Amino acid sequence: MSEQETKVCPMCAETIKTSAKVCPFCRARQNRFALLKGELPGALASLGIFLFAVWMISWIFADDPFQASFRDFVWHRSDLEVVRTLMEPVGKTEDVWMTGYVTNRGSRPWRVHELEVRFLDEQGSMLDVESASLDNNEVFVVQPHHEHAFRTRLNKPATGQITQTAHVLVQKASDGREYFDPD
Repeated sequence: MSEQETKVCPMCAETIKTSAKVCPFCRARQNRFALLKGELPGALASLGIFLFAVWMISWIFADDPFQASFRDFVWHRSDLEVVRTLMEPVGKTEDVWMTGYVTNRGSRPWRVHELEVRFLDEQGSMLDVESASLDNNEVFVVQPHHEHAFRTRLNKPATGQITQTAHVLVQKASDGREYFDPD
């Protein structure tokens, strides 16, 4: 056999005929993409893991520590519980005063920036959701294992009722140990 009539099998490295469709030694199909087919899944998996690791590192070590603090809160959202809420109309306007307490059951102080109010009907089905962003002078810190009272103004719910049941959650909070400039 001459050099032009033989090639090397990409799977087992044995010398075989150029016209062979299957290697007689390892039984691997002989085509241009045979080696690529074997390595492609592993290469794609490695690339996916690498991209995920880069994304996680950029998410954890963000340039803006304030935003990183908000992301950190996601893991501790269940530490803060809003209890004993009360809603009452503001004078003759359609707005509503919402008062209540935020209880911190965790071990870190949290600065509360935004609340979410879910209005429910008698069966517990959600009717409307309002976001109550606290003004800079309303933002407060809840110390670990303590509670803090709050009062904020809400726009009139789209449902038009303020006597219905509402479930209030802390939507956004940052680390209470970090400096906060209200301006």
